[in-house]
Amino acid sequence: MTVSRDISLDRARSLWAPLPGDHRLVVISPHLDDAVLSCGDLLVQHSSAVVVTAFAGRPAVYPELSNWDARAGFELGADVVAARREEDEAALSALGARPHWLDFPDPQYGEKPPQHVLSDALGQTLAELAPTAVAVPLGLFHDDHVLTGDAAFDILRQLPNTTWLAYADAIYRRVPELLSDRLDAVRRAGFELQAVAAPRQPASQEKRRAVARYRSQVRALERSWDGGVSDAFEPEQYWNVMASAVVVATSAGRDRRVTDGDGG
Repeated sequence: MTVSRDISLDRARSLWAPLPGDHRLVVISPHLDDAVLSCGDLLVQHSSAVVVTAFAGRPAVYPELSNWDARAGFELGADVVAARREEDEAALSALGARPHWLDFPDPQYGEKPPQHVLSDALGQTLAELAPTAVAVPLGLFHDDHVLTGDAAFDILRQLPNTTWLAYADAIYRRVPELLSDRLDAVRRAGFELQAVAAPRQPASQEKRRAVARYRSQVRALERSWDGGVSDAFEPEQYWNVMASAVVVATSAGRDRRVTDGDGG
C-alpha cells in the first residue's frame, strides 16, 4: 500500500510543476475547503505547505441554521466550525500540508471584515510564515472569494520579491464568461497575469481522497451545484501575477456575487 501511494505521489509531481518544489508555499483559501478543491495537486507537489483560511473563526453565537449548513447536513445547535476544521485538518494532512486558520467567522454568521482589515491580517500571517511562494484565489462569483482575492492582491503590492500565483476558484470557474471577466478586472486593477501552461491532466488520487474528507461540504455542493464537486477534479488553473509598473486602481474590482451562505 505504501509503495502504491509513493508511486502515485511521484507521478503527480512529475506531471506538472507550476512552482519549483523547493518553494515554501502558502495557499490562501477563502473557506475551509477552497484550497484543496482548487489547488490540491499543487499541495501534493509541495509537502509542508501551509493553507491560510480567511473565514475559519467560530462566531460568538451561532445564528439560526443557515441554508448552506442545512444542506451540508448540520442540525441546529451543531458546532459547525469545529466539524469543518476537523475536515480541513484531515484533508490537508492527506496532502502533507497544515492549516492556519484566521479568526474571522464565515460571513454567513454575521458581518464580514472590511477589505483592509482582512488584508492586514493576511499580511501579518505571511510575515510570520515567510513563504517564498503564495497562491491566492482569483476571486470568482462568491462575495467571500472576491473579498479574499482583493485583500490578497493588496498584499502582493507589498511583497514584490515573493513568487505569486493566482488560482481559478474551483466550482465557480465554470460559470460562463465569469473567469475572463475577472481576469480583465484584475488586469485593469494594475496586475500582470501570465497563464501557467499545464497539461489537461485530471486530479490525482491524492487530491480526490483529500476532497472526500470534506464530507459536509461535498454534500452541500452536491445539493447546490449541477455537477457537485466534479469541477474540482478537472485540471487546475494558475497565473503568475506581478504588480504592473503603473497602478490604475486600488482594488481588483467587484464582479458578480452570490449572497452569503450560498457557498462554502
